This record gives sequence, structure tokens and C-alpha cells, in this order.
Amino acid sequence: MHRFEKRTLSRVMAILIAVMILVSGFGLGLASLIRFWQAERKVSAETSETDELVLGFVPLLEQEKLIESVEPLSKLLSDRVGQPVKAFTASSYVAVVEALGSGQVDFALIPPLAYVLAHQENGAEVILKALNKKGKSSYRSEILVRKDSGIEDVKDLKGKIIAFVDPSSSSGYVYPAAFLKQKGFDIDKDFDSNFTGGHDKALQSLLLEDADAACVYDDARLKLKEEFPQIMDETEVLAYTEDIPFIALAVRKDLDPKIIAKLKKTFLKDFSSGEGKELIADLFNLHGFTEAEDEDYDAIRKVAKLMDIKLDEE
Repeated sequence: MHRFEKRTLSRVMAILIAVMILVSGFGLGLASLIRFWQAERKVSAETSETDELVLGFVPLLEQEKLIESVEPLSKLLSDRVGQPVKAFTASSYVAVVEALGSGQVDFALIPPLAYVLAHQENGAEVILKALNKKGKSSYRSEILVRKDSGIEDVKDLKGKIIAFVDPSSSSGYVYPAAFLKQKGFDIDKDFDSNFTGGHDKALQSLLLEDADAACVYDDARLKLKEEFPQIMDETEVLAYTEDIPFIALAVRKDLDPKIIAKLKKTFLKDFSSGEGKELIADLFNLHGFTEAEDEDYDAIRKVAKLMDIKLDEE
């Protein structure tokens, strides 16, 4: 049984639909469709070089804060690309996948599994991948516990409550769940899963003792140090997963090649140095970009197979 924290009905529906997609191969989520049907912007498949572009995000930070924080990013992108760019903050990873397919989002910064799903479902293409602060295009997930929890080994997680992020989050669920499965855990029976909807919320669940462990991307705690100064002193890493391909910059399948070329140039140049690099680092802990191909994400597909996530079913 999955244990969900109290939240609005629409949020619960979005997460439940996401689980259905990943486990059963159902069509994309109703909650996502409702969100986009209600959007004011109607996008033609033939976006020109003068139309407004929409950049999609997933909730790496608390959503309300992220909406305010991306305004300078939208402005900088608009200036560099030469046409208006609007930022769209989705409620879930699956929402961005749906948005890329429906044309509500033109390009997106998305985690690796979300990209693989978007590529499989909607023909989205990766054009660049992000770099971490060490200049690598990969990262890890970490399983965190409170230092006073008495949990000293992975095997001690049996019977505990684990805070995950989202069923389609690579570092917030898929990789740590695969790690635990390889350690002999039955991920449906040996612990209770709490899908919190964000890396920050998973960490908060751990700090507030609503969960015994939290699975987030490495260095996620650094983003919450200002709000929770005690986070480094009160928590510790129990285990790391294997390397995960990093965040993808993906575009919808029918986006104008001229626009794609502008985006690549902007992210490679303006978001790999100077003001743009500082902005993207502050928002998403990304530190530049490099060229990418779809094959770079084959490792995600292998882990998805281990987790019995159906990427090729209608």
C-alpha cells in the first residue's frame, strides 16, 4: 500500500495516474490533460520564429517558489533566442511528458526517465544534456536517513516509511527502488512508499519524521540549507545508487529546426558561462550543457526494464 500525505484531490489524482502509466502502460494522465485544457495558450504544431515559446519545468523546488524564480530565466531566454519565452511549471513529471506531446510545451528541462517516456510516447528529442558542478553529465541518487534514526544499514529499511518524489523520477524513485530491489527488497511489500511530489518535500518529510528515509538526487540537501539550516547536521547518506544520466533538454518532435538551433546555441553558450550559468545553477543546480543523443539514455531504459516499467505499451 502506498501512503500519501494530505494534499488537494487533483494532486493525488495526478500521482495515481502516473503510477498507472508506469505500471500498466495506460494512456497519459487525466489530471495532466485537465491542466492543459484549462491553459489559456493554444499552440499550433507549426510554431514560427515569432511565436511565443514555452519552456517546461518539473518541480525540483517548491512549486510556488519556482514560478517566481523562473521569471529572470524567461527574460534571458527571450533576449537570447529573439522571441518571447514563457516558463511553464508543471505539477508532475508526467505532466511535462504530456505537454511535449500536445504542443503546450515546446522544449523542456526534464529528468532522464521523463525524457525517455516523452521520446517513446510523443517523439520528443533530446538536444543537450546538463552538467553537474563537477562538469559531469551524470549524477546519483542518495538514500538519506536521520542520524538519530538507528538505521545503520540498508537492510534496516525493511518495514519503514520511505519518502520518494514521483513514480517517474529517476533519482527520486526509479534508481533507488531498483537499488533496493537488487538488495533483495520486495518494493511492494517490504516498506511503505510515500510519493511526496518533490525533492524538497521528500526531505521535509524526513526532517519532520513523517518518513524514515528519503530518496533524492545527490546534493539536494544543499538547496534547502537556507530554509532548514539543520539539514546537514540531522541527516546522513545511507547509500548511493549507480550513476544516472543527467537532466535532458528536450524539444517536441515538430519544433522548427531553426528554433532548435537557436536554443542549442543559447544553452551551450549563455547557460554555460556568465549570468546564465549562475541563474541555471541557482534554480536547478545545473552547471552548463553539452551535446546529447538519445542513446545516452539507454541506461535509463535498462533500469526501467529491471523495474518492469513498460515504455513500449499503448
